[in-house]
Amino acid sequence: MSLLSVIFALIAESFISSLTELRRFDFVFRYVSWSRAKLPTFSFQNGHVTLVIIVASILFSVWLVSAMLGNVLGLFGFIFGIAVLIFMIGPRDLEEDVRNINTSLENKDYEAANFYVSSLAGRTISEPPMQLVQTAKEEILLQANTRMLGVFFWFILLGPVGAVLFRLSCLLKDNQRDETDDFAEASRELYQVMNWLPARVCVLSYAVAGSFVDTMSYWNGISDLWLRESEEFIVVSGVGALRYEQRVGRSQHEDTEPDIDAIHHAASLVKRAVIVWVVLLGLLTVTGWLF
Repeated sequence: MSLLSVIFALIAESFISSLTELRRFDFVFRYVSWSRAKLPTFSFQNGHVTLVIIVASILFSVWLVSAMLGNVLGLFGFIFGIAVLIFMIGPRDLEEDVRNINTSLENKDYEAANFYVSSLAGRTISEPPMQLVQTAKEEILLQANTRMLGVFFWFILLGPVGAVLFRLSCLLKDNQRDETDDFAEASRELYQVMNWLPARVCVLSYAVAGSFVDTMSYWNGISDLWLRESEEFIVVSGVGALRYEQRVGRSQHEDTEPDIDAIHHAASLVKRAVIVWVVLLGLLTVTGWLF
């Protein structure tokens, strides 16, 4: 069922352009603010306790609906799972962001390119063209995990509850980016925990989909698999996987211009990594059927 859910989600992401408009999570932030205001303040209470209460209440609601629909008819639970998975991807369309960045760079509209890279990264970016392309490439590699692959990973492991939990961790981390209180720190820790495993799988997917040898050449050692910070590990491994592709076909004149092809290569690597996920999931599914 997980394989079919992921395939349906990918099809919907490719052909339904209005999904980005539907993925509005303002209600989550309103609920978080309301809950923090309503929760009584006790001497034992800190950001971690508040976060657990808020996240648990949301996850319980998702689990309850999923269980109720599944008990009525298994097909209802399956459809609910697909709907949750589709809604948890994103929230922005990665391919659309990449197209906007490429179009701006090709037209040498670097102000617009900075705007679109800022939208991709979720933070303000203002950089010269050469550095901007490098930043865009790294953000594509990173955002592929938080927007899509991480959601798939936790959905396969825990179903709709897992997908919602991963998306919540990303939303809360971004929402509390500039805060320094206990709740913000707890939100960042939740994201680090939820992102640790998907990041490793994402790195291996990039290695398989790109240049495995070049990927490993960017590691400090095999201990990076469990010791290196997740986002940094994704970026350096993705850049390593792209290393061969970026060496090919570059003339001396082109080296003085922004390497727009690097963005195309990064987006292509992401697509191949998704295919790796689907193929692996398909093999696991077939194995489960046979044994």
